[in-house]
Amino acid sequence: MNNKFISFCSACILVLLSGINLNANAQDKPLIYPFDASYEISDRPIELSHLDARLNIKPFDTLVTATALFNFKVLGKSIDSVMFSVPEIKISEVEINQNPAKFRIDGSTAIVYTPGELLWGSMNSISFSYSVKPTDGLYFIGWNDPNQLKRKQIWAHRPDHWLPYYPGIITVNMAITVDERYKVFNNGVRQKVTDNPDHTRTWYYAMGHPHPFFSTSLVIGDYDYLSLTTKEGLPIEQWYYPDWYDHVEPTYRYMPEMFSYFESEMGVKYPWELYREAPVIDYMYGAMETTTSTIFGDYLMVDPRGYLGRNYVNVNAHELAHQWFGNYISHLKGKDLWLTETFATYYAKKFEQHVFGEDYYQEVRNKELTETLEAATHDNYGVGHSQGGRNRWYPKGSLVLDMLREELGDDAFKASIKLYLESFPYQTAETSDFLQSIRKASGRSMEWFFEEWIYRGGEPEYSIRYENIINSSGNHETRVFVEQVHATNEITGLFNMPIDFEVHYKDGTIDYKTQRIKSKDEEAIIPNPLNKAIEFVLFDPGRKVIKKVNFERSYDELIAQALKSAGMIDRYDALLALKPLPLPIKKEGLLNCYKHETYSLTKGEIIAQLSGDGSAEVLSILGQALRDTNDKVRLAVLQNLKIVPVELKKDYERLLKDPAYLNVELALENLCNSFPDDRSRYLSVTKNENGWRGRNIRIKWLEIAIGSGQKNYLDELKKYTGPSYEFETRINSMNLLKRLNYLDDYSCGNMLEAITHWNYKIKNAAVDVLTYFYAQSKYRLLIDTVVSRQSFPNIKVEFEKIRKAGK
Repeated sequence: MNNKFISFCSACILVLLSGINLNANAQDKPLIYPFDASYEISDRPIELSHLDARLNIKPFDTLVTATALFNFKVLGKSIDSVMFSVPEIKISEVEINQNPAKFRIDGSTAIVYTPGELLWGSMNSISFSYSVKPTDGLYFIGWNDPNQLKRKQIWAHRPDHWLPYYPGIITVNMAITVDERYKVFNNGVRQKVTDNPDHTRTWYYAMGHPHPFFSTSLVIGDYDYLSLTTKEGLPIEQWYYPDWYDHVEPTYRYMPEMFSYFESEMGVKYPWELYREAPVIDYMYGAMETTTSTIFGDYLMVDPRGYLGRNYVNVNAHELAHQWFGNYISHLKGKDLWLTETFATYYAKKFEQHVFGEDYYQEVRNKELTETLEAATHDNYGVGHSQGGRNRWYPKGSLVLDMLREELGDDAFKASIKLYLESFPYQTAETSDFLQSIRKASGRSMEWFFEEWIYRGGEPEYSIRYENIINSSGNHETRVFVEQVHATNEITGLFNMPIDFEVHYKDGTIDYKTQRIKSKDEEAIIPNPLNKAIEFVLFDPGRKVIKKVNFERSYDELIAQALKSAGMIDRYDALLALKPLPLPIKKEGLLNCYKHETYSLTKGEIIAQLSGDGSAEVLSILGQALRDTNDKVRLAVLQNLKIVPVELKKDYERLLKDPAYLNVELALENLCNSFPDDRSRYLSVTKNENGWRGRNIRIKWLEIAIGSGQKNYLDELKKYTGPSYEFETRINSMNLLKRLNYLDDYSCGNMLEAITHWNYKIKNAAVDVLTYFYAQSKYRLLIDTVVSRQSFPNIKVEFEKIRKAGK
């Protein structure tokens, strides 16, 4: 934890927020927060309002020549210079108000001196004429592939390295000229496309509403697109590769419905003129929500079988939600990043609840809780902190919004969101603005909630036990004892949250109670006047509150909860609590649970706990699971039963033709390991399968074939390490060479090229594999020799880090 703190007098907080009479306080108590450098941001002497850019792009030369004209207003006192970020950009000329201006380059910053003094409040223009051959930011892919196998694309998801950059919220006109064979994807309305005499085309785009300049994209390549209209009349473009038309429907499934759902949930119409999306190759993230125009990794553009592995629905909804939260309203300070990412994560999850149902929604929330608690093992920053990190801004923040909605109620929550969006259109906002919107819309003062869940870190941990007792009046009651046992300090205190309690009786009836738990030790009392026999007790059914729970229960209580809880996640919690028990104790109960279970997550947990038993009853259940219509249930068997019993061989073999690519890969591996005499037959059945992300089935096929002595397939494996292939195929092939402990000049050269790649995923994989081989004396000389032949200095620089690590 950072030992710097920001401290405020509680008296000041009370004066500002609630007007309470301070004379009642005998002693002021300081409020302490982790220090956050993002509270202070750099001064901005100018404010951009518009960009008019004209770009001429020569793909095979990886060259951009361009002019960029910005309109801006002077803020504060008169200025004599302005600064723009210009990494890699070679500026030939700058003009301010159409007059030549002197400039100098300091690192990646252009400092431009004004020809005359620019006065406070005056409107001005600055234009740059420049060229750039970017190695970062704007990526030229496949144009100079010696094998001519890779897709030819140019893409960027931010303006740096191809446009001079200064932060701002601006309108834009952009004209992009490129080879006529390729289409151009940009932000805003496509006004026209004109043919030029030199076999190029110029594509004209315009952003009529101001938007965050950083949220600018460019995509060029061999694409087609489908044009649709939502029922609200909004134009949509779904871009795709011409040879991937069969990927369009499964990739963009539910997309038009997202607009209707979000507008209903948020109470504000989609704030732009249209929306489009395009896949790009070698993308290092999932997607990026540049205004009106989202780009995403083409590994998420799935065919019908790939949809079963990982579909694009969540990411698609997440990026669309950003058109409201991130582009329509953007954040300025790092501490307010959660206002962008948390809301997009939350609304994507809510859309999935809308289309896939409550159980799926709870499974997503289960993953969010796992990631939230994992982050807590590293540090204790809050969601609203610039160092909160991904697991706070995305999953924890999403769970926090679940709790906020539960606390406010649907109507007040929706009214608060609507007012927040309407109050800051095409502007930036801060956390305090959202808090104020809640107060104005609902009348609720939620400072206490923001103190616990946004400004501060930590999560409650509760220790639970209960007793059925006779009270002083002679009546039976259930007393649930709740203790907050997490460590408390200046930053993280006791939590104040409403908790639901359920007492389930053996006669099938249930008693309910909600109580706010705010002290270290509290009791919740649920009357039981008829002295009914308790079957099990639920603390916070549905996991509404982020927390850890210690609640010891008997086997009978857990099995009853796993069988009879209405909520899938409560049944799942009981199954997790059963995990440490020996299989003979729980086997009969788990078999009974499986017969009544309906959802894949809970079925999968039962399969995981039963898979070590070879009895006829268990094998019967596993056989049913292998034939289940849900691919995730079949997957659970494949992941947990790696040595295939003879009794399940035929059911297992059916999965070599499973609709889900991952299931085929695992079935092939497990069958070959379990029945080596049948290996040739299994390889024959799957010889034409490539799979989905990173050629998953083909790489596994090659591993088995080469491992069984068919060395002639090494050449195919080695070629997949090269730059002619997308990054996940390269990563998978490099990792397979590591498992095979095989390296030669060709594959080594491809790995060295990868350690300088701008995609950090393939770079990290190549570094890992080369480090592994360099640690072996038999490969060290080979690697040193290949490195010595490299003509690019940056390869030698990057490899020197590996060499030093090896020593």
